[in-house]
Parts: sequence; structure tokens; C-alpha cells
Amino acid sequence: MDVTLLITREPFALQDKSRPALRIMPDAVYALVVTDPSLDFEESASDPGYGIILYKSPDSSGSPQVHRFSFTKDGIRSTNAEAPLVLKLLDLAKKLKAHVLSDHGALYFKDASGLLNITEDLDAKSYITGDKGTRYAVTPEGALADAARLPDYLAENDYSFLKEKPENTQRKTNAPAPALLKGLGTFKCSLFSKAHQKNVMLSVHAYYIWGLGFLSGMNFAYQDSPAKNVTYQTSNPVVNEDIAFLYAYCTRNPDDMFVSAWLALRTMRLDRQ
Repeated sequence: MDVTLLITREPFALQDKSRPALRIMPDAVYALVVTDPSLDFEESASDPGYGIILYKSPDSSGSPQVHRFSFTKDGIRSTNAEAPLVLKLLDLAKKLKAHVLSDHGALYFKDASGLLNITEDLDAKSYITGDKGTRYAVTPEGALADAARLPDYLAENDYSFLKEKPENTQRKTNAPAPALLKGLGTFKCSLFSKAHQKNVMLSVHAYYIWGLGFLSGMNFAYQDSPAKNVTYQTSNPVVNEDIAFLYAYCTRNPDDMFVSAWLALRTMRLDRQ
């Protein structure tokens, strides 16, 4: 029997309006794609920010197979439920703080031994995980089991609530107006990409240092909201990952201002804190 699997933040259909539903946001998926060499992304022309996630799975022949996962506002969907692919979906779901469910509502998970398992026990999936990792118990109707936790839930997850009029992509619309911005952040992403391609590391690092200053400014602006402050060690591996992220973003969005790449990077780093 064919089974369709869905990565979703919500284990049940939300039947009441006591809280906004958690969604998998485009920037969270984008952060996964640019930091996982086995993934790529084809953006939808009709629904910017969403599209097809391409997964290149290992193959004994040396030619990796390419699998396609549809990414929409409902979540990430796969029509292939073979064990190796399900394990990859579980890996993605863990990073996205989400569940992997079948179209019949069964929960896929790894047991204590790391083996793939399936259950239809409602209690096993009666929770949601917030953006900062907080677990909230929910009822089969989707309501918070403890209504008193609603303020904490709303404060933690503002980023992952789908707005009434969704923006095309948050990574583009969050950029400050050009008149309020100075320096390399106002340049087109294509210029950073060219410097990276030509291995002009002095320029690449100049762009990167500008971005660190921009993040510091953002932290100052949010000094009264610690949850919105980005703090992480800029060791060599981290710097290399940041630059790879910025390059991947700029390659896909050459006409965006460079600051947009840093806003996407900020989202990724906040999600990992």
C-alpha cells in the first residue's frame, strides 16, 4: 500500500482557535538546505519560499539517487516511505522540531536503539516542540493541554506562526530600507558571490566582518529581548559554515542586497541556539 509521509510541526489537525499553529518556515528549510551537502532546493515560481527539496541519497553504484520532497505551507511531503528515506526525513524533522506522520496519522520515530519504528498511539505524538525546544503537551484537538502555558507558547514561537498575509519569503522582506543601511550590506549578493568564486578572500572576509557588525547592531536593537540576540563562537569551522551559507544564499538570490543573506543566516543561528 502506498504511503505518503509528512514532516509537520503539528501532530493533529488544529480544530480550535485557542492558539496559532506552528509552521515550518521557508528560512528554516533554507538553512537546512545550505548546510547539508545532500540537499538542494527548487523554489516554486508561483509560491516563493516553497518548492521542492532535492535529496541525493547514497548509492552503492556511486551515482546517488535524487528524491523529491514537496515543501508547502502544510509541511514537507514524501511519497516514498522506504526505510532509508524515512530515516532522512526523521533527521530533517528533528532539526525542524517536527514530527513525521503518515497520511493515516501514524507516527514514525527512532526507538532507543536508533531503529525505525511506527506507532498509532495518540499519546506518543501528543506534543509540539517550540522554536527554542520547549515541549508543550496538546490534546487530540490540537489545543494546549495546559492553557496556562499559552503566553509562553506565543512568546517562544512568534517566528513560526503563519501570518494572515504571508510574505513572499521572510529572508527578503525583513531587510531594512536601503536609506537606513550603509556599507557592504547594500551591495548586491552577486558581488559577494563573484568575490567568493574568484577566491578573493580579503573581500569575502570584509563582507563577513561587515555582517558581524550588523549582527551586533541587531543584538543592541533587541537588547531587551534576549531570545532575539544571536550569540555564538566564531571559530574557524563556524566562520567557514557561515561563509558557505552566505555564498549559497547569494548564488540563489543574486539581486538581493547582501544584508538579506545575513538576515537569513541570523534566522538559522537563532534556530540553533
